[in-house]
Amino acid sequence: MNSKKVVFSVMMLLSMFSFIGCGSQESKDQKAEKRILEALQEKYGEEFVLDSIGGGWGTMNSNTLKAIVYPKQDESIRVAVEITKDLKNVYDDYLNEAVAKAAEKPIEQLAKTIWGDVKVTNGNDTGMMYPDHSDIHMSYERFLELYPMNWQLVTIYVQGDSYVDSEGKMDQESEIEKYKEFAKLLADNKYVKSDVIIAYLTPDAYARFNEAQQSVRTVMNFYTNEEEEEGKLNFITMNGYKLDENGQIIESDEKINEDFDRWEETRTNWVEKRGGA
Repeated sequence: MNSKKVVFSVMMLLSMFSFIGCGSQESKDQKAEKRILEALQEKYGEEFVLDSIGGGWGTMNSNTLKAIVYPKQDESIRVAVEITKDLKNVYDDYLNEAVAKAAEKPIEQLAKTIWGDVKVTNGNDTGMMYPDHSDIHMSYERFLELYPMNWQLVTIYVQGDSYVDSEGKMDQESEIEKYKEFAKLLADNKYVKSDVIIAYLTPDAYARFNEAQQSVRTVMNFYTNEEEEEGKLNFITMNGYKLDENGQIIESDEKINEDFDRWEETRTNWVEKRGGA
């Protein structure tokens, strides 16, 4: 047989197998999508929209397919979903996100009494566990009773330029006192087991908070990826602490001061870039 014909025939066969394989995968994803959306609507009584399916992230194993969805009534909430490859079991963290979203504005109001004009994002991290409950209107206090392994992820974004002097220094002791005041407010309002981050942003980054919030990434990932991929400086300083189940700050003042000190070079470079005070 002519060698060119043999090569051509092999290429045709490979193309056919490739096409069949793609079609099979597309059908599999479509079936998974349908099952996910049906399962979530049955569980929560509301419609969801698929954002993406596939990818290597996840908390379970290679026997699950991963997806991101959002409730039709609120596109700002991104829900992580996993479905077993036999399409029998669907796991999701919508309860985490819904409870966190409900607490976001109240926590922001508490933060404003300490820092003034701030922006807050909030989340819940139950580790390797996906919640079973479906009451998305439960309080954070109730959520923590059901999932005591959870850490509430509170991130406070402030306009950092206001907290740095002409030499790149910060009034660290004053900030630590604010941390303690805020910790007490959180504890008084039953927001314990909280991992609190205070991100001191550049004026440009702070002005683009809404853009960061509307991206498909988290706000923190949006800013971090800009720094890593585009070389932008978004964070002048970042610090924080963990509030335990009894409403006590775990870190010592010394540890928090050390974390402030680690950012001194970044602050100094920022001051030089902006031209001093």
